[in-house]
Amino acid sequence: MHACLLIPEIVKLIFANVYVSSTGGCSIHIDDFRNHYSRRIARRSLAALSRVCRSFKDIALDVLWSKLENLEPPFACLPRDLWTMSGDRKLLIQRPITTADWLVFEKYATRVRVLGDTDSDLFGGIHVDFIYAMMGFCSQSLLVPNLRALYCKEHPCYLHLCLRYLLGPSLACLFLVAPTEGSRSNIMTSVLSGLARHSPRLEVVEVVGPHEMSPEVSELAFCGLTHLRRAALVLPGHGDLSWLSRLRGIQELRIDFAGFQVLPLLRSQFRTSYLDKLAIGSFNLTSSANSVTDWVVPCRQLQLVSNFPESAVAVEHIHPLMRFSGMKVVDLSASCMSLLDDDALGSIVKSWPRLECLYLGTKHYSQTPPKITFRGLVTLLSTCPSLRNLGLVFDATKVDSPTAEKPGGGVCNTNITSFHVGFSPIEQPLQVAVSLSAVLSCLREFSVESYKLLLGSPGRVAREAKWKEVSEHISVYTLIRKQESNAKSLETRSVTRRSTRKKTTRRK
Repeated sequence: MHACLLIPEIVKLIFANVYVSSTGGCSIHIDDFRNHYSRRIARRSLAALSRVCRSFKDIALDVLWSKLENLEPPFACLPRDLWTMSGDRKLLIQRPITTADWLVFEKYATRVRVLGDTDSDLFGGIHVDFIYAMMGFCSQSLLVPNLRALYCKEHPCYLHLCLRYLLGPSLACLFLVAPTEGSRSNIMTSVLSGLARHSPRLEVVEVVGPHEMSPEVSELAFCGLTHLRRAALVLPGHGDLSWLSRLRGIQELRIDFAGFQVLPLLRSQFRTSYLDKLAIGSFNLTSSANSVTDWVVPCRQLQLVSNFPESAVAVEHIHPLMRFSGMKVVDLSASCMSLLDDDALGSIVKSWPRLECLYLGTKHYSQTPPKITFRGLVTLLSTCPSLRNLGLVFDATKVDSPTAEKPGGGVCNTNITSFHVGFSPIEQPLQVAVSLSAVLSCLREFSVESYKLLLGSPGRVAREAKWKEVSEHISVYTLIRKQESNAKSLETRSVTRRSTRKKTTRRK
């Protein structure tokens, strides 16, 4: 054996890459046939490596068992006289669990670092009696003591207590589906309320819907987590959210308000110094914006997701968001922006001078043509010089014919390479290309509204063809500018050489 393979750290790195390269580096919740097959091949390779020699065994087993989709594998490794498989492929217990059985289970369970995914049952095909028997034997212990990440899909209410035996002090990430109306229980509520006591080092907690958690349970579950950095919550549309201010170190926060908010959301004060990314999911943009009116947060990224976007967004709807002057990312792609004109767009982006990413109306089709024109686009680019990603629906039919003067009055953005134009109408690709190439000198490609999202939008194919033509024209202009720049550089170097020679001749 080569001397390098006697170093455990090198062997562990090699074995870890066996798994990563075979799965394409995919996260465990991606469920597609090719990746599932690749994972099976990787596991077989690691199992074979664990049998090569003693120095490989523990390292290979650590990597092999580090990620599990459910708890079925460690239960299936228990002695065969302990369990049997029913006709519906359920693992049934046949006799009482002994210390020897527990030691076998512990040998594998202590190696697991990531458990579950968003598409499979956390407990797999294990019968509930088998699970409770194992919990009863370990009593004061955890089923998976070294767990770092737990993906907990919705499961029957009679298994809610089992979740407590997976929440250990090493847990850093928890992804949980909120209990449905029919399976809500005091057991689950009690488990979540004691989250800070069971797993005090949690850094990421995401609770997804469609049903909400009560604000009281959410407050008990989250406020004691001093290491929390990212959180996602499903909350009722009406309730006091001032407790969010107790999340001192939170950096990323997503709140989905469940149900239909017929009445306006209750305003709550929220103050923090660390929040970097904020996402709000609500009935519409108005309710989302109003919910953060009294918030004092240094938000840099804002995403508002509307379940039922307004027929058209006006400045009044966005006004509560304009006070977040430090924002760098704004995503309002699902909202209709047909009412906004050039002046309205200018007043909005004036409040966000540090913008690096902006998407307005690119995922929404409206029969009303947009009022924003090329002039509004120029205002946007001049106001937000750091802009790198842009999605904007504007009227490209109102572009001035080419003149001797440079379009845009000298405004030029060199950061944007791709422009999402949504359903922006266009008639003269050549004129549009001349104007856009002047203000977006590094632009290379365009994208229109998604075919899947906006299947019924008329004229999509024709628009896509014209914007593709614009892209082709711009690529030619870019090539010409590059050639002109190279020619100027050569001419400058030639003039410099001649000047140097003349000076040298005069000295002689």
